[in-house]
This record gives sequence, C-alpha cells and structure tokens, in this order.
Amino acid sequence: MEYAYDQDRLIFKQLYILKHHTDKLAADQLANLVPSDFNMTFMPYFMNIGHQGISNHNLVNKIMVTKQGVSKTVKELERLGLAYTRKSETDARSIMIFLTEQGKKLHDTICQMADEVTSEYIKLVGAKKYEQFIDTFIKISKWHESQEKLV
Repeated sequence: MEYAYDQDRLIFKQLYILKHHTDKLAADQLANLVPSDFNMTFMPYFMNIGHQGISNHNLVNKIMVTKQGVSKTVKELERLGLAYTRKSETDARSIMIFLTEQGKKLHDTICQMADEVTSEYIKLVGAKKYEQFIDTFIKISKWHESQEKLV
C-alpha cells in the first residue's frame, strides 16, 4: 500500500477535512444557542467539564494543553456565563470547574447534536464500520499518547 503520494488518502489532509466539516456543522447548529464569541476551540474544554465538573489539573491532562491554556479558556467560559470555578474542598491547591445551569443546557444540546450526527454517520457507513472507525481512531490516539510519554 502506497499512500504517501495518493493525495486523497493522505491522513493529515483527511483529518483536517473531517475536523473542518465537523466544526462547521457544530458552529452552524450552535449559532443561535451560544454567544457569538463562543469559539469552537472552547469545545474540548467545555465538553470535558461536563455535568460533574472537573479539576483544572484533570482538564489539563485530558485535553493535553498547558495550565495557562486551561486558565485562559475557562476565564472565557466564565465570562460567557457557561462555567464557574471554586477551590476544591478536598485539595486546597486545586481549582474545580463547573458548568452553570446555562452551560449544562448547552452541554445537553451538544450531546444531542452529537447523537444525531452519529446516527447520520451510521446510516452512511453502517454501524459496524462506524464502530470500527471510532475504535481505530481511539487506538491511534492512544498510540500517539504512549509515544509522547517515551520522550
């Protein structure tokens, strides 16, 4: 298999295109539900906070960004009225991040949108191929994470 010169099968190109399409789909569907200055780059932060909340340390680890990056984005989510922070009750060094009621409603809406998109993808390729795609995606991501730990 020679993929390097087949421009249509180049992984970097296909990942970019898929991300572009999914970001556009989400942005279009969310346009009337979120403040106009909600940036799609906030999405991984926002979705990982979830209904249960998360510590700043765990959020840093989950989305693999710096503490400063988390802090800056969480401040933006707070400014938008979607999240709030408070000191951890169990660890004075840690900050806990939670969604506001407005944030929880938006989170539920985004999860529903994701379910609808997943249904469309399953109609397109079939349930088995879709599950294989997701499993493969996860396996490749975990491989990259293991490589980073070796460095």
